[in-house]
Amino acid sequence: MIEGEAVVHEVVLPVTADQAFDMFVDPRQLVRWIGISADLEARPGGRFRFEVMPGQFCEGRYVTVERPSRLVLTWGWTDPGFGLPPGSSRVEVTFSRCDDGASRTRLRLVHTGLAGDLGLLHDDGWSRFLARLGAVVTGKDPGAYPAEQPGERLDALHRRDQHDQPYQHDQPYQHDKADS
Repeated sequence: MIEGEAVVHEVVLPVTADQAFDMFVDPRQLVRWIGISADLEARPGGRFRFEVMPGQFCEGRYVTVERPSRLVLTWGWTDPGFGLPPGSSRVEVTFSRCDDGASRTRLRLVHTGLAGDLGLLHDDGWSRFLARLGAVVTGKDPGAYPAEQPGERLDALHRRDQHDQPYQHDQPYQHDKADS
């Protein structure tokens, strides 16, 4: 959901906080749900860079690495066409144990510094990729990796909003409210 210039998402994952944390700091784990390659140095000041799709890189730095409860990193795109240079926005991810006695973790992601269309595009992206994360940690097939170029996706989101109809794509985001 978009709150001002921030994108906020919460999901509950059926894994421990350590396991959920690893999905953001281990390059092998990260590319299971987001990206096709990754170069991660999970320490304060360390590099955060992954290739989302061929030629499209997200890049920033880890600011805070507090295993297994909190990560803060800067975020941006190497492609100047995005208008979001590397490191110019911020992602904070918190991992907290659910109080139901099960090994479940509530993941809260807050991405700030996203004005206008950047918020819309990143809200949609986080929805889609967190759904992929949920599938991966439960051993399910996350489906086909999103292949749309960001500009194409933004156009589709604008068309959806203009017509007040849900946008149809190969892997619709389905968030189970019962898991929240």
